[in-house]
Amino acid sequence: MNTSRIGAVRSTLLALTSLILLPLLTGELSAMALEGSAPTLVSQPNSHVGLTIDLAGFMIERDELKPNGRRYLMASHPATGINVAVVLEQVAGQASTGGCIKYLRQLKKGQTVSRGKDVALSTARDIPTLEYTLPRFHGVRLDQKSLYACMAEANVYASMHVSKLQYTDADAALFQQLLTTARLQPGPLPRVTAHQPNNAAPLFSVETVRYEARTIAP
Repeated sequence: MNTSRIGAVRSTLLALTSLILLPLLTGELSAMALEGSAPTLVSQPNSHVGLTIDLAGFMIERDELKPNGRRYLMASHPATGINVAVVLEQVAGQASTGGCIKYLRQLKKGQTVSRGKDVALSTARDIPTLEYTLPRFHGVRLDQKSLYACMAEANVYASMHVSKLQYTDADAALFQQLLTTARLQPGPLPRVTAHQPNNAAPLFSVETVRYEARTIAP
């Protein structure tokens, strides 16, 4: 396989393995979360629940409110190539850890995870997680690591997806930092100005192997 095809495959996967199918960027400048800065807050209008996460060193590429009411944030770490996407969704009833586990089990049954190796669903802690590694795609060695985590508080679910092409053990510490610093908690929270809704693709959309659109709620 020639170099140009390898580069094309890697670029395609990097763009499509986030939780949504990325449209063209809106033209807004990305924001850098600086070392020593306060944790990043992700919340929704009219909600007293928000997620805080330490994104020091990450570039915040997208931060918006979707037309369906979900809050979406995507960030990348230029030094390592690690990507993280966070989705917050309010539901009609009570969000629960059981709902999170059901959501992750549905992901585990999908074609993408079934093609991976080292698949591990953990439900023994407060934040259920699903991990797997995709070794190859179309004959190209990728070693793409994915970590999904789900959190529940009041009537809000938060889903986080961390991914990295050519993952090595050196990346484990930053994966763990994202997982351990992510906290979904009740307010009162500072007011956050949401971006105007646009016509971007729905969450949990198309990937090289399809992620079906589905609600997190049980």
